[in-house]
Amino acid sequence: MDDTRRTEPATAIGRGVLQAIFTVFLGLMITAVVGVGVYTFHPNPAADTQEQVQALYQERERLQGCASIQGCVPLEQLSEAERAELDAIDAQVLELQQAADAQREAWSQSTSVILIVIATALMAVALLLGDSVTVLSNGILLGGLFTMLYGVGWGLASGNSLTRFLVLVAALAVSLGLGYLKFVRPRRELAPETTAAGAPATAGTAIDAPSEQLAALAARVADLERRLAAAAAGLGDAGDPAR
Repeated sequence: MDDTRRTEPATAIGRGVLQAIFTVFLGLMITAVVGVGVYTFHPNPAADTQEQVQALYQERERLQGCASIQGCVPLEQLSEAERAELDAIDAQVLELQQAADAQREAWSQSTSVILIVIATALMAVALLLGDSVTVLSNGILLGGLFTMLYGVGWGLASGNSLTRFLVLVAALAVSLGLGYLKFVRPRRELAPETTAAGAPATAGTAIDAPSEQLAALAARVADLERRLAAAAAGLGDAGDPAR
């Protein structure tokens, strides 16, 4: 019998640990799937620009003969036409890099917005599931939080101060709203029922208990006073010679 009682708490603790591990794992998996999915269906357009830049660098090395054993030919030994062609390649590389930076910044902003929207949807699903499937609900909620952090990170990497501020404000508003719906509102909904069912009885008990204790204490004090009075009377009778 004692072994059974000892085994049940240990089993409950082990189950709780496994549930916590699965919840974290599910949250991480959801974040990974969302991240890969966003990058797959919303790729960074700057990748194509980088390929063009790499091709221009290879063309520049070919013009300077960098592939030869002697290494790259100094610019002073090149002809005017070759130096002009190199200058044109450098200008194209600079233009492409600036375009890639602009594309990367716009992509970071849009990716941040997409991730925050997906995170909000995940948290809403977790709220809709409620406590009926606690492990799945908590895992989805954790995945939404991780995705929210991922989206905030891309927003901070966008390089635009206004975008960073708006992303942070949106993430904070969503977190506060869903946190209120998840943790604060259920307690407030249960509070009136608990008060209606238990508060009067508790209050009555709290009021009646001191009254009964005070009455008992008053009765004891009165009985003690009567005994003291009787003892004093007895002593008085014993010490009176006339009696």
